[in-house]
Amino acid sequence: MSALLLSPLASGSEVPTITGDWKSWLILFLPLAAAALITVLPALRRNGKLAAYVAIASVGASLAITLSYFIPAWVEGLSGPVTVYEGIIPWIETGRMQLGFGVRLDQLALTMTLVVTAVGFAIFVYALGYMDGDESMGRFYAKFALFVFSMLGIVLSPNFFQTFVFWELVGASSYLLIGYYWKKHSAGEAAKKAFMTNRVGDFGFLLGILVIWTAAGNATGTLDFDKLRGLMDAGGTHQYTSDVLFGGAAIAAIAGILVFAGAMGKSAQFPLHVWLPDAMEGPTPVSALMHAATMVAAGIFMITRCFFLFEDTGWAPTAIAWIGGITAFLAATMAIAQSDVKKVLAYSTLSQLGYMTMALGAGAYSAAMFHLTTHAFFKALLFLCAGSVIMGCHHEQDMFKMGGLNRVMPATYRTFVIGTLALCGIVPFAGFWSKDEILGSMLHAEGVTGHTALFVIGLITAGITAFYMGRMWWVTFKGDYRGHATPHESPKVMTIPLWGLAIFAVVIGFVGLPGNNRLEHFLHTWAPHPHGPMNYMVAIVSTIVAVGGLLLARAVYSKAEPGTDPLPAKLGGLWTLWHRLYYIDDFYLWLVQKVQDGIAWLAWQFERWVIIGAFVNGTAYVVRLGGDRIRRIQTGQISGYVTAFALGAVLLAALVLMASCNGGRAM
Repeated sequence: MSALLLSPLASGSEVPTITGDWKSWLILFLPLAAAALITVLPALRRNGKLAAYVAIASVGASLAITLSYFIPAWVEGLSGPVTVYEGIIPWIETGRMQLGFGVRLDQLALTMTLVVTAVGFAIFVYALGYMDGDESMGRFYAKFALFVFSMLGIVLSPNFFQTFVFWELVGASSYLLIGYYWKKHSAGEAAKKAFMTNRVGDFGFLLGILVIWTAAGNATGTLDFDKLRGLMDAGGTHQYTSDVLFGGAAIAAIAGILVFAGAMGKSAQFPLHVWLPDAMEGPTPVSALMHAATMVAAGIFMITRCFFLFEDTGWAPTAIAWIGGITAFLAATMAIAQSDVKKVLAYSTLSQLGYMTMALGAGAYSAAMFHLTTHAFFKALLFLCAGSVIMGCHHEQDMFKMGGLNRVMPATYRTFVIGTLALCGIVPFAGFWSKDEILGSMLHAEGVTGHTALFVIGLITAGITAFYMGRMWWVTFKGDYRGHATPHESPKVMTIPLWGLAIFAVVIGFVGLPGNNRLEHFLHTWAPHPHGPMNYMVAIVSTIVAVGGLLLARAVYSKAEPGTDPLPAKLGGLWTLWHRLYYIDDFYLWLVQKVQDGIAWLAWQFERWVIIGAFVNGTAYVVRLGGDRIRRIQTGQISGYVTAFALGAVLLAALVLMASCNGGRAM
């Protein structure tokens, strides 16, 4: 194998030539090294805290190295093009196709890597307190580090093929983490559900890669993101457009939609959303990392990475935007009917992912990445606050058995309020800037059919979001405590990460201020459609809607009898519809138990009676019967053979005689 190739790539105009740096590989492989060490060294497996320190150090080192790249790149991006570092070794060569394995640090990868490592580091530290006393703490951190390695592999991959390898590794890692409490039947079922649901989307992703390989890869000899993007720049002077590269925009759209199917699975978009709420069976740090900053963000990142597949297509962006809008609204209404604090946040994650997908459909890639970034910090904060509440209430997760926690858990309460305001989009918290940018983009997305209706759906969803978060805030923290055991605040090792994430939930939105959107400028190569100035009408209306949702929640639950939910009686059948999750899970269960199992039973009967019974056993029976009859001719007795010979001779003589008497007609 040839030596490691490391060279900078220019994103835009000319950039200074800089020799490569081996540090980029460390970002990816340090978490893997930690996972391997914990797995193979008995001392680390037995000593959970020591294993935790090793894993935390690996992610912290990856964060530090990422910052060493990101800070200079950010400074570069303020004044000009950003240097892109690439470290690739030759991997697979077949025909014209040449595939490499390695890392690419461009603006998009740097942004996402910073999110994964920064949020991941805070969660790893938090887990040191949350998992304290767990007998398998070493095993937990080994799987946790493996998951971070898998996600970083997706982010840093330079081509579709390597991405798919890590895509599947993320699925396997999530299976291990969701089913961490393997003695619980529900945890095992949730892990299988997540794994199988993602396989549906991943099959589409694989088909999409094969379409790209067949249509474009054979023509260009590459599956590299950057090279394909350059070749498909229809507005430039490159050799290929989508028509030439794919043989038509329709083929490009099909390839894009199939790739988007993989994003639907990982980012839990309707109708492949059903796995994510059940994945709350894993430990709370897993929920925070997997469903805030990593796995569910993979689909959004992937579509932003290969946006060039959708640039010349007509119907694909509309389909993507509507899937996102439907997911956002359905998940928000489902969240209203949940009493488990983690389930509320799980459906909230679904809803916010729907917002990001709407932005992708509208071509607002920087808005999608902006909301992905802000959401990673404030949703991780909310999940960790939920974990702090669960731990402080002695592993109780039903919010209606809590209450009054603001007095006994002040740090958790205050940081939860910050996260809630950020999620609801209240100015000046981070969610306000990113959510309103998505709504403004959708309002002006002329290329998306029904974009005005999607804007209204997004606005209504914002009000519902504020309502269910206000409901959770009031029921969990206000009033009197309704549990049995005395609650307590979490230790410093858990509350310090809460405050760190809370600070980012306040300030990180300012990097995307309208009119001076530094993040958009930084991502201009991978987000070519600038959002423009702030839409004050959208900002004012969305803020009024969000504040109205919070006030409505306060009005409803401040007057409710403690420990009871007045909504089922008030909403009636609508509540039942939301509580039963629109019967989508019931439909899938019926589909599996009745339709799939029914088809399997028919196939089994066909195999049993036709293939095995008639063809296999029937053929064997005929052969055995024929052989038995023929075997009886060979008796081994000379007298029998002489008798048969004599009878044959007599019969032959009779036939000859009859033929001669009838003029040969008998013959």
